Amino acid sequence: MSFPLILAFVAVVLAAVAGVVLVREKDPQRRARALVKMGAVVMTVFTAAAVAFIGGYAMDQPGGMAGLMMTLSWFVPMLVLAALAWFRPAVASPLLILLAAVLVVACVWFALDPATARSLQDSVGPVVAIGVVALAFPAAVLGLKRSGPAGWLLLALGTLPLLVTVLGRSGPAASLAAASAVPLITGIVYLVAARLARRDPASRNTLPAPA
Repeated sequence: MSFPLILAFVAVVLAAVAGVVLVREKDPQRRARALVKMGAVVMTVFTAAAVAFIGGYAMDQPGGMAGLMMTLSWFVPMLVLAALAWFRPAVASPLLILLAAVLVVACVWFALDPATARSLQDSVGPVVAIGVVALAFPAAVLGLKRSGPAGWLLLALGTLPLLVTVLGRSGPAASLAAASAVPLITGIVYLVAARLARRDPASRNTLPAPA
C-alpha cells in the first residue's frame, strides 16, 4: 500500500472516530478532551512512521554516518521542541509560530528561485516536507495544553507550505502533500475541540482537566 493511500485511510478512520465521539459523548468538555487526545495519538503514530520512512531513506542515500547525521539534525530538535511544548507551553507557542513563519518564508524563497530549490532538495532531500513533520509533532504536543493555538498552527503547517510550493512549482509536491495531510486534519480536530472547550470559560483554548 502506498503512503498516500495510508494517509487517506488514516483520514477516514480519524473522521469516523471523531464522528462517533461527537455523536455519543454529550458533555462538551469530554468531547473536547477525547478529540484532542485522539488527534495527538494520530499525530504521534504518523510522526513515528514519517521518521522511519525519512530515516530509512537517509540511511540508504547517502547512508552511513552522513545519513545518520542528516536524520538527527532534525529529529533531535523536534524532540526538544516537543519537550518544550509539554513543559513550557507559554514559551513553545511563540517559538513554534516563529519557526513555522521561517518555514513559510523559505517556501516563498524556493518559489522565487525554483532552480535553487530543486538543486537543494535533490542533494539533501525534501527539506520542506521534513520541516513540516519536525514542527507538526511539537505543535500536536502543544495541543494537549493549548488546543486552540496548536490547531491554528497545524492548520497553517498543513496548508501554507504546500500551497506556496504548488503555486511556485518549486519542489516535490507529492512528498509535501503526504507530510501535510495528517497535520492539517489534526489541526481541524484541535480547532473543533477548542470550540467545544470554549463553552466553559475556564477551559478556553486549553484541554479540559479530567473529571
